[in-house]
Amino acid sequence: MSATTREGWNHNTHYHDRLLRAVPQPCGRALDVGCGVGQFARRLARVVDEVDAIDVDAAAIREARERSVGAANLRFVHADFMTWSADQPYDFVSLVASLHHLPFAAALTRSAHLLRPGGLLVVLGLDRAPSVFHAAARSLPAFPISRYYRLRRGESPVSAPTVEPTMTLREIREQAAAILSGVVVRRHLLWRYSIVWTKPTGSLIAD
Repeated sequence: MSATTREGWNHNTHYHDRLLRAVPQPCGRALDVGCGVGQFARRLARVVDEVDAIDVDAAAIREARERSVGAANLRFVHADFMTWSADQPYDFVSLVASLHHLPFAAALTRSAHLLRPGGLLVVLGLDRAPSVFHAAARSLPAFPISRYYRLRRGESPVSAPTVEPTMTLREIREQAAAILSGVVVRRHLLWRYSIVWTKPTGSLIAD
C-alpha cells in the first residue's frame, strides 16, 4: 500500500510520486516550501538525508510535527519563507501547491538562490484559467479521473489555508522563463502545472 493511499488522495498527492522520482540521488539536503501538514515532506524524508519543511501557518506546522513523530531527519520550521534564512544551500527545493500563496517572481528567485549549483527546483502549482471556456475544457477530462481516485483511495482534505491562483499558465511560463534560464513548465491533467529547473554551475539569478 502506498503512502498516498494511507494518507488519502487529493489533486496534490496525485503527483507526489512524480515529484519524488525527480529527486536527485544521492540527495543530502532538501527544502519543502509551504509544507502544510507535511504529507510530501514525510515522503521526501524517506529518500533524502535531511529535510527542512517550512510553513507560515502555525496550526499546520503543529499538526505536521504531530504526524511526523519518529522522522529524525525531518525538521518543521514555522516561518515566513520570504524572510527566513537558511544556514546552508539545498540539493532539492520543492513548492507543492504553495507558490500561488507567495509573490511569484520573488519566491521563485529566492528558491533558486537557496539551491546549490546543480541542485533541482520543482514546483507543483495551480494556475487561473484565462476564460470560462478554458476552465470547462480542462475540467471535462479531469472530473471523471478525479472522482475515480477519490472513490478508490479516499479523499485527503487540504488542511492548510487555501487561496485561488491569480496567474494564468501563460503568465507563469513567461515570468519563470525570465527568471530561470532553461526552465521547463508543463501542464498536467488535474488542474496542476509543474516547473522543473536545474541550477547551472556558476549561474547568476537576479534579485
